[in-house]
Amino acid sequence: MKEIPVLLATTERTHVSNSELLQLLNSCSFTTMKLLVTSDLHLVRVWRPIVLGALTQWVRKASPDALVIAGDIAVAPEADTALRELRRVFPDGAIIIALGNHDFWGGAVRGCRTLGAIVERFWQGPAQRYNVTLLDQENFYSEELGFVGGYGHYDLGFAVPELRYQGKIVTHDHYLRGRPPIETSLRWRDFDWMPRHADLLTVARAQVEAVQSRILATGSRRIFLALHTPPFEEVLGIPDTSLLDPADPPIRAFFRAYLGNRAMGEMLRLYSARIAGLVCGHTHRAVGPVDLGGFTGVNVGSDYGVPRGFILDTKEPSMGINSITERIA
Repeated sequence: MKEIPVLLATTERTHVSNSELLQLLNSCSFTTMKLLVTSDLHLVRVWRPIVLGALTQWVRKASPDALVIAGDIAVAPEADTALRELRRVFPDGAIIIALGNHDFWGGAVRGCRTLGAIVERFWQGPAQRYNVTLLDQENFYSEELGFVGGYGHYDLGFAVPELRYQGKIVTHDHYLRGRPPIETSLRWRDFDWMPRHADLLTVARAQVEAVQSRILATGSRRIFLALHTPPFEEVLGIPDTSLLDPADPPIRAFFRAYLGNRAMGEMLRLYSARIAGLVCGHTHRAVGPVDLGGFTGVNVGSDYGVPRGFILDTKEPSMGINSITERIA
């Protein structure tokens, strides 16, 4: 897909041709709001002061109308603290969030058997208390847009085909256990910290169905999507599988299976004419803006303690999409 060359590492304006700018603005179709968009803030104790300091600077610099976060805000037991701090930093505008896999961590050891139970026990109350919209439960509506989203999960759809290590083929069971078929200390840690009551494919299907249901609830509105896990290969931000050495693949190739929900992307294609834009996170790799075939997609690319964000400015169209920062100064 063609990459639209307007993502910057500063807040300086982008000099692009009129045709490219018009393409970008038409694909995003924002008309009434300035959005500060970010993801993967991980507001746990070790990174919280650094990340909130950066977020405070962004809010002061950009004066956004709304804050959109595409998942991994904190861990479940720290939901109240995280949302309280976000509201302190951004006291007046709308805060719109989709949850991420880390936002469910810690719920299982406290007796929650499903993702929904974790949302209800840890996130729902604080969201109501601090006037935060949880896209995993409801849509947010502006004058012309419906904001739709949620966690997304992973369906193994981006796994490397016929992956082998030391001659041992990786099977479906290996992915369900979160460990490759060789000795390694690496594992997919969601299996340690998230509920195991339902298998991951069942959870992934349920996520697709829930997002589709919320899309249908928007009627004929244009929609802006905020998902944590990428629904399209173009926004994973990692090398194509064809670039891997099949005789000696890196161990990280195993974890590609957990990076997104391909079935989610297939469902979203049904509504591509109504999608104004898509933002995701999860992989900690910045991508875009890229053309996803009629609408624009961005992977924010924040990392632990190194948040990234960008502005979708609808009041100053010449600004287009700008990265507010790539690193904390």
